[in-house]
Amino acid sequence: MRDSQRNITCNSRNDMGKICCLLLLAVCIVLCGCSHKEDSTLEKVLKLAGSNRHELERVMAYYKSDPSDSLKLKAAEFLILNMPGKYSECYEAPWEAVATVNLRWSSSSDKSKVLDTYKLGDPVQKDDIQCITADYLISNIDLAFHVWNDKPWGKYISFDTFCEEILPYRIGTEPLENWREKVLASFADINKSFKEDSTITAVEACRRVNDILPRFRLDKDFSNMSFTQLMATTRGMCDSQAALAAFVMRGLGIPVTIDFTPQWKSLSNGHNWNSVCDSAGQHISFMGTETNPYDHHQGNTLQKSKAYRKTYKRHRVVETDERYIPPLFQNNLYDISSEHDNMTNVVIPIKHDPGIPLRPVFLALFYDFEWRLTGHGEIDSDSIRFLHIGKDILYLPVYYENGAQIPAGDPFYVDSEGETHRPLPNSPDSQMSFRTIEPGDDLTLNWRMVDAVFEGSDDADFSNVRKIHTISEMPGLYNKVVLKKTYPYRYVRYRSPFGTYCNVAEIVFYDASGVKLEGENIGLPGSYNDWGNTGDKAFDGDITTFYDAAGPGESWTGLDFGEERKIASIQYSPRLLGIGIYEGHEYELFHWEADRWKSLGKKIAKGQIVEFKVPHRSLFYLSNNTIKKKGQVSFISGDSLFYYNQTDGTL
Repeated sequence: MRDSQRNITCNSRNDMGKICCLLLLAVCIVLCGCSHKEDSTLEKVLKLAGSNRHELERVMAYYKSDPSDSLKLKAAEFLILNMPGKYSECYEAPWEAVATVNLRWSSSSDKSKVLDTYKLGDPVQKDDIQCITADYLISNIDLAFHVWNDKPWGKYISFDTFCEEILPYRIGTEPLENWREKVLASFADINKSFKEDSTITAVEACRRVNDILPRFRLDKDFSNMSFTQLMATTRGMCDSQAALAAFVMRGLGIPVTIDFTPQWKSLSNGHNWNSVCDSAGQHISFMGTETNPYDHHQGNTLQKSKAYRKTYKRHRVVETDERYIPPLFQNNLYDISSEHDNMTNVVIPIKHDPGIPLRPVFLALFYDFEWRLTGHGEIDSDSIRFLHIGKDILYLPVYYENGAQIPAGDPFYVDSEGETHRPLPNSPDSQMSFRTIEPGDDLTLNWRMVDAVFEGSDDADFSNVRKIHTISEMPGLYNKVVLKKTYPYRYVRYRSPFGTYCNVAEIVFYDASGVKLEGENIGLPGSYNDWGNTGDKAFDGDITTFYDAAGPGESWTGLDFGEERKIASIQYSPRLLGIGIYEGHEYELFHWEADRWKSLGKKIAKGQIVEFKVPHRSLFYLSNNTIKKKGQVSFISGDSLFYYNQTDGTL
């Protein structure tokens, strides 16, 4: 009996052992399967590294050796898994040469000569995955963890937020450097104060750092700069400002992002700004080096169509074949439009050719006779949904294929209440008159002349100057002032207040007999963004041209009469938007038909009116061919002609 019981017991133990082995094997298979999936993705990345693979493996081995570094290992894997596509694009030339070219680039009329003289060559692209070193990554990870852990607000920052908004070793495509060490050295005092203040928040720390960042002079066409280059140059556009803020904030453990809108409704480009993550995980926007969290800046005041956040992690807004995705959405982005005000959702019918398979659909807004890409949509069999898009904007849904945009529906306008209007032609031809745009529209920028002065001098440098007249009220289209006293001057000028870019369309000086005084143009050189709106435009006899100074500082333009002349009166006009009807100018009217703009003919304006025969309810675009300025968009709303306000006075 005992032997029998022993055999049963042994058999039971054997059976239980077999069962346990099978269960253990199953668990191992499952775990190996999961691990294999992760390992396979990592393996693909490591293969892309080629001969640099050992550097990446050395980073992971470094953190695997100590169990207390398990979170740092995850951070290392995050950086490596998302490293493909990251690169530096920079000149292989001495920093002094690159810095000098950057400083003089916008002011150089012969840019090719500048490049040849400094021998910069062409920018070289270096893929991180093939050249980054283990030492660089380890230093970046260790310093990022250090500032995350030693700050009072660090305990409120999640690991995921840390990985995106503090940990990344680069901001854009700048040349790599040990910027974290330099930030901690350059901002050692404020960093120490943060560690000693147990109540300070990330938002307050962000404000204090932003207050001491160098102010930027707006400039363009700069190469992507590192932290050191940005600190030394302090010139660039909004992307450079946002980049410097991100470098310094992240270097001090403050979680900061770079956000942007790809295209303004009323300006020729888009805009970048920053956001800081607070203890509740909410993002508060600010403009690096310029305005603080909760303050007003372009990113949170101007009406935008969409807003996005740049990410280190590979995250595409639209995932499909790259030939159907425009370059904008081939970048790593999050759509953050829902974080902004004055947004709405729209559903419109789809225009679809049954012979063409459904593709991703995108959103373009109208600017300067172009449909400029700004957003993306969701599509089903008969409609397109656009979520969180800006109001008071004219849009067109489009497909994208190999660089070309193809209309995916009809244009539509979202008004300020969020209502959608589709201006489709639905009536016979009729005669329509386009009259002068209301002066209040064409004169949107006349405020820039208030407090400007006319001055005279016998010295070319205006060291001894006499004030001739001050503009104290908002000017109209044509303005004439008769001087009570006249004095002889050889040099005269118009000088504007700070921040107005010396905007003036026309200036004419007359003597006591009413004769126009001629002279040689003098003044500050250049124009805003090198667009050609130089100081001589204020004296060319064309009210539709204007002076737009290179910078917002105190600017001036004037005349050298060659000898002393007495000025008895001055006539002047403010900068116009160029959207009016001007007598003698040629106008061309277009309307949207099917999937393109079609010309309805050209007419010469007689007085302040021009007439065309038109489809009554179409979308119209009236272009002034004489001055080749952007036209005015309009359509019938109710029983009247509705002008789409493309400008908001911020030009």
